[in-house]
Formats: sequence, C-alpha cells, structure tokens
Amino acid sequence: MNIFRRIIEFFRMLLSGFVDSAEDSVPVERRLAYDRLKRAENLKKQMGAAEDVGVAAEMMVQQLAEARIVSANVRQETKAHLQAAAAAAARGDAVTQQQEEARAAALAEELADAEGEVLGLEQLVEEALSDKKEAIAMVLDQSKELEKLARHDSRLVARARMTDMRRQQLELREQMMDLVPGDQSNMRARIQEHVVKDEARYRARRDVVDALWDQKRRAATERVVTSAAGAAKLDELRREMGIATAPPAAAQAAPAAQPAEQQAEAGGGQG
Repeated sequence: MNIFRRIIEFFRMLLSGFVDSAEDSVPVERRLAYDRLKRAENLKKQMGAAEDVGVAAEMMVQQLAEARIVSANVRQETKAHLQAAAAAAARGDAVTQQQEEARAAALAEELADAEGEVLGLEQLVEEALSDKKEAIAMVLDQSKELEKLARHDSRLVARARMTDMRRQQLELREQMMDLVPGDQSNMRARIQEHVVKDEARYRARRDVVDALWDQKRRAATERVVTSAAGAAKLDELRREMGIATAPPAAAQAAPAAQPAEQQAEAGGGQG
C-alpha cells in the first residue's frame, strides 16, 4: 500500500509541475481575462434564467386575475339563482323554486372549486414573485462581484508587471557588476528568479481565493435566511394541520441545565 501511495504522489507531483509550467507560459493578464470571460458567460446565463422566472411570474399573475374573475362571476350567478328561488317561494311556485335551488347548488359546487383554485394560484404567485426577486438580486450581486474582480485583477496585473521589471533590473545590475558568471553556473540567480515567480504566483492565487471565499460566505448567509423562512412556514403549516411543532432548542436545553444546578447546590451543602 505504501508503494502505491508513493507512486500516486509521484504522478501528482509531475502533473502539478506540468500545470505550473503551462500557467507560467501564459501571461497573467490573459489568464485573469479568460477567467472573467467565463464568469461573464455564467452571468449571462443567470440573466436569461432570471428573465424566464420573471415571465413565469407574470403568467401566474395573469392566471390569478382570470381565476378571480371567474370566481366572482360564479358567485354572482349563484346569488341570482338563490334570489330567483326565494321569489318563486314567495309566489308559491314550488316547481320553479326547486329548479332554481338545484341550479344554485350546482353553481355552489363550481364556486367552491373556483375559490380553491384562486387560493392555490395566490400561493403560486407569491412563490413566483419571490423567486423573481431572488433571481434579480442574484444577478445584481454577481454583476457587482465581477466588477470588483476586474478592478482587483488590474491591480494584480500591475503588481506582476512591476515585479517582472524589478527582476529584469536586478539581472542587469548583476550582469554589470559581474556578480553572475556568464556560463551556466549562475545557480543562485536562477533559484532567486524561481522564488520570485513562486511568490508572485502565491499572492495572485491568495487574492483570488480570498475574493471567492467572501462570496461563498455571503451566499451561505443568504441560504441560512431562506432556511429560517422555510422553517417558519413549515411551523405555520403544522399548526394549521394540528401537528405538534418541535420545541425550540432553548426549551430543550433548559431541563438539562437544572440537574447541573442541583448538583452544585448539593456540593455546596456538603461543603
């Protein structure tokens, strides 16, 4: 097992060396620009998804309005038949009364279905509008983050260029002072050049990772807020259905604290 692990680590080291060489062959500004381009393409996809959510929300609002109109018409028609039945009863026309009451009963069933559909559509509309608002906020946040990355990349590229210029200036000074031989024995200069490149690469990656980490922490906070809203809605539905809700964490922790206090009091009495 140790031999296989060493072989795997050896191949990983080789692959990491190839990746570093490939990164070094591409200028820093081109790498950062390519990364921003990919992020912009993802942002464009998110904008399209947000537009789809908005269109769906508008369709749900239109369907809700139509359902409300249908429900109101059925209600008025049901009332009209009830009034006609009452008038027939006042005239002593039992046949007409029965007919009108039968029509009113049939329309009442239809009215119940129509009002149930209205309630369902109201819930869907509320969810659709909430999704639309969340999608728009997500697109705006991603757009601001992309602008921030562009500004940060500009400063990073400037630092990389400045470091390269300083390195070249240092090499010229060493050559002028004959500190480095002209043959292939300038080992220290090559090591120093490699260390400078490693430091610049580390700082560049650290800045990008810090920016991504801040974005993930903000996304995690938004998910916690949404989860709390979902938990509140779940408790509300449980209360409507008569299902006992789970006790809060503080209420569960209180009984556990009482034995500790009793033990402390018992210890004080023995002392």
